[in-house]
Amino acid sequence: SIVYYASYADDFKPELLMELDFEPSNAKRKVTFPHTFEVDDDCTVFKGTRNGDKFVKNCVYLADRYAADLKANHGNMSDSLRVLSIAMLVHWLGDMHSPAHIRYPDDQTIGRYPVVYGNKKLSKYHSLWDGVLFGSLFPWGFSDCALLLDTHSPQEIAEMTKGNIYDWGKDSAMASRPVHEYKEGAVINSHEYRNRFAPLAESQICKAGYRLAKMLNEIFE
Repeated sequence: SIVYYASYADDFKPELLMELDFEPSNAKRKVTFPHTFEVDDDCTVFKGTRNGDKFVKNCVYLADRYAADLKANHGNMSDSLRVLSIAMLVHWLGDMHSPAHIRYPDDQTIGRYPVVYGNKKLSKYHSLWDGVLFGSLFPWGFSDCALLLDTHSPQEIAEMTKGNIYDWGKDSAMASRPVHEYKEGAVINSHEYRNRFAPLAESQICKAGYRLAKMLNEIFE
C-alpha cells in the first residue's frame, strides 16, 4: 500500500540520506532532511538550492527532480531504487502541503517553539500539523478520512491539479499563511483553532492526494 510508505522517509531518515549521496561533514547534519520548502514574499517557491547544497529546505525542488528522473529512467531502475524514488515522492508531496513545513521570509521557524493548545503545553507548535489536529479531526483513521474527503468532481480535481509542482507549492504557501500567525508562547483555544483550520486541513489533504496521483500518472503513463 502507498500508505505503508508514507512515513518511510522519516522512519529511515539517516539511512536514506546516505543512499541519496548526502555525506554531511558532521553527525548533527546527518538527520537534516529536506521536508520543508522556502518561499519569497509573494509565496513564489524558491527554485533550486542555496550554495550548491541540494538538501537545503527544498522538498518541492527535490520532488520535481525525482519525478523527472523517474519518468525518464524508471524502466531501467532496479526495483529497490524505483520503490525508494516513489516513496520519496509520496512523502514530499505530503510534506509540501503541510502548513508547518513552509518557510516564509519573515518566519523560518516551521513552528519549532512551544505553545499551549487546549490547556496542554506542546513543545513544538509544528506538532499540531504533524498529527495532533489531524487526529482530532479524523479519529477513525486514514482510510475513513480518505473515504470522507475523496468526493470531488473531475472538474474540481482538474482545477486543483492544474499547473506544475511549483504552482502547487505557491498555492500551498498562500493558503497556509494564517497558520503562522501563532507565535512562540501562544495560548490557543483548541475548539476555535479546529473550527478555523479544519477546512484548510481537509483541503490540503485532498490537494496533496490528487496532485500526487496526477504526478504518478504522468510518470508512468
